[in-house]
Amino acid sequence: MVDAPPEEQVDGALLAEHVVGFGRLLRRAGLPADPARTRDFARALTLLGIARKRDIRTAARAVFTRRREERPLCDAAFELFWRRRATAAELSARLPRIRQDAGRPGGMETDDGLTGPDELRLLTPMDPRSAGLREELRHADFADLTPAEARDAEAMLAELRPRLPRRRARRPALAAGGARPAARRMLRGALASGGEVLRWRWLDRATRARPVVLVCDISGSMERYSRFLLRFAHALQRSGAPVEVFAFGTRLTRITRQLRQRSANAALRQVADKVVDWNGGTRIGESLRELNRRWVQRTIRSGAVVLVVSDGWERGDPGLLAREMATLRRSCHRLLWLDPLASRPGFEPTAAGLRAALPYADALVPCATVASLLELGERLGEL
Repeated sequence: MVDAPPEEQVDGALLAEHVVGFGRLLRRAGLPADPARTRDFARALTLLGIARKRDIRTAARAVFTRRREERPLCDAAFELFWRRRATAAELSARLPRIRQDAGRPGGMETDDGLTGPDELRLLTPMDPRSAGLREELRHADFADLTPAEARDAEAMLAELRPRLPRRRARRPALAAGGARPAARRMLRGALASGGEVLRWRWLDRATRARPVVLVCDISGSMERYSRFLLRFAHALQRSGAPVEVFAFGTRLTRITRQLRQRSANAALRQVADKVVDWNGGTRIGESLRELNRRWVQRTIRSGAVVLVVSDGWERGDPGLLAREMATLRRSCHRLLWLDPLASRPGFEPTAAGLRAALPYADALVPCATVASLLELGERLGEL
């Protein structure tokens, strides 16, 4: 970042690029500089300006550190980044790390994009066509993205805040314009006023979030889509919904606990360590049978919305898949089948597994682009 006097006007796009570069530098050093914290730091700069270096360093500490031992590393990164002529190579060589990245299985890429110091591009202004490029990226198929575009798409999914499906709660809640008086609460309050009710309270029917269950295909045919769908599941879980997530290829694996990490990259690294059948075959029927026999009573309630993500390429018995889909449909509120190929022109459900499953699904939903997942997030709120 370049020093600037208070009266100098700073280009907002260039400042945003600097903030993103600083967040990337902190992630490379091992600090949890996720997109949400980077946005908070950018908002802080808009309030503080860039005239006082001490204020910006304090804001960086407040946003990007949670423990005392992380402060020296944040300060070191800030001092390197603040220098007017600091090169990317110098930043990479002089900045230490507080932890090393865990080994990642080959079946899943979880790189945050910092493969080398040249990736920082700290002093490059943003492309004025970035708004149009962002809109094109929203509608680009995940299978056609370059590594850089894939990182941008992952950042857009991290910003996703889906609308949660709601249902009526059993107990009423206090409301300003409720349908009936809250007699018990008013009588308890009247004890302090000699038995006279001084303030009326009202009750109305409350709602709560429906459980959401996502069952994601991670076989070889879904390789270019599965990690984006798992990031969508991570966004669902961070939205506050009671979410259960399963991954399947040749076997079913529950990964709900692994996705509870705040950072999507850290969560997917734990998922990669947990799942052992990445990029293998597909046995949808057997996986759904295990889901129905082992997990339905424990995790899937009658009011749940179940999302099955797969292209329908089944190596097992399609008849078994049909029977298990029928059983699963009776156990949930809505059953949606998400197919990344469904948005392609001239798509026809030719896969045997897809033809067996569709009669028991409430809808076939495309999921191959950021825009389709944004639309799905809105659609969930309407169920």
